[in-house]
Amino acid sequence: MVTIQNADNALKTVFLESVVNDINQKTNPFLTMVGKNKRAVTGREARANIRFNNEGSVAAGTEGGVLPINRNARTAEINTPVKNIFGTFQISDKALRSASNDSGAFASLIAQEMGNLIGTAQNSLNTMLYGNGRRLLAWADSVTATQITVPMRFNRAMAVGEVVRLFTANNVDLGAATITAVNLMGLVFTYTGAVNLTNQDRIYIFRENELEADTELNGVDSIFRQDRIYNIPAAQFTAILPHIMTSPSAAADPLGILDESALIRFFERYEEHCQGMPADILLTHPIVRKAVFENLRDKRSNIDTAELAGGFRGFSFNGIPVHSDVRCRAGTLYAINSDSWAMHELCDWTWISGEDGGILKQIDGHAGFNATLVKYADLICEKPFLQGKATNFSARRAV
Repeated sequence: MVTIQNADNALKTVFLESVVNDINQKTNPFLTMVGKNKRAVTGREARANIRFNNEGSVAAGTEGGVLPINRNARTAEINTPVKNIFGTFQISDKALRSASNDSGAFASLIAQEMGNLIGTAQNSLNTMLYGNGRRLLAWADSVTATQITVPMRFNRAMAVGEVVRLFTANNVDLGAATITAVNLMGLVFTYTGAVNLTNQDRIYIFRENELEADTELNGVDSIFRQDRIYNIPAAQFTAILPHIMTSPSAAADPLGILDESALIRFFERYEEHCQGMPADILLTHPIVRKAVFENLRDKRSNIDTAELAGGFRGFSFNGIPVHSDVRCRAGTLYAINSDSWAMHELCDWTWISGEDGGILKQIDGHAGFNATLVKYADLICEKPFLQGKATNFSARRAV
């Protein structure tokens, strides 16, 4: 007979390993690549040293000349709070009892709920992997002097009276806005505030009082923030900054398309910036991928396909595999050197257990049980100057 104790043991010994593998290896090829670079964390903060500038200990010279001087490289210390990432598994008492006398039905029931947990975890992690540590509320289709229009799926993201802050895909702060009314027919938010209007065709919206909380995993966009890289003021450490190419469009002009020609210009400068240690994966939005793919298709007789880490497939540009995701910043492409990223972990995914060792607990006031999956970690780039970003391009016109 299946009991709560049996269910506990199954979650610990049978399902945990497969859940961890699916989340870590099948969520995103970039996350899979970073998985080989793990750092153990002691304490509540993840720490790393960024080394930059040449030590000067290797140089050519004459036979009787002075040997090169070993100058220490400059360093900048990163420290960031370890993030708390939770996942909740729930099962009703009725469902548990219905499968209590059939081990096959019980295994199927648990596997189905585990599948839901894995899918939710993968969606959340993908969103955070492309983010910058802030919790994204929504992105806007258009912003006028008084109204913000967002897709209907964000219908619960904002409420009347809430203060939000708007940013471009390149993390340029456009100002704060107070939501004064919501038209749910088209999901139009009427607002007051001093928002700087721009020709960007996609704006990202964050909750004002969470801007400095940085509760989410630091994603790839964290090193491209305008103010800082983790805890390091960007203005004081310009030597470690990544390369950014912004579409050279004036406010009144239409945004450019990130096609092959634009990417060639980007790589010319990016490869020079990273001094011969370029990217091994390109991350972008599906619309950018479509523009690049169609541009290559029209100009070349063949397009190189690529198999990415974790079993993902795509095509390559400049010999580098391209992966797209709708959660990536629109009109943007990231050139990522994955070897310089590491997952700093206090622990990998595991169940939270009580003093008795049990992980399934009855939900207060309800005829059901829940268990909590947790990971304490943060993603850190230890060499930001090897990364690149092409941004400020159109999020819609390449259709």
